[in-house]
Amino acid sequence: MKVSEQMRPLINEKGLNPSELAHLVGCSPQYMHNLLNGNRRWNETTLSKACNVLGLEIKLVPAKQKKEGEPIG
Repeated sequence: MKVSEQMRPLINEKGLNPSELAHLVGCSPQYMHNLLNGNRRWNETTLSKACNVLGLEIKLVPAKQKKEGEPIG
C-alpha cells in the first residue's frame, strides 16, 4: 500500500483536510494535494513533518523473505 493511501484516512481522523495539513507542514496546498494524489513523490523532510503533525512514527521493518517461485509484488 502506498503512503498516500494510508495517510488520507488519518488526515480525516484528525479532522483536517489536505490544505490544512499543508499549512501545518509548511508546504503549499497544491503540493500536498499532488503528494496525496500520487502525482509527486514524498521526500524525507515532508514525510517526516506530515507524520509529526498526524502523530505517526516512521519505522523501517525488514521485508519478509519470498519463497522460491512466489510472485514478486
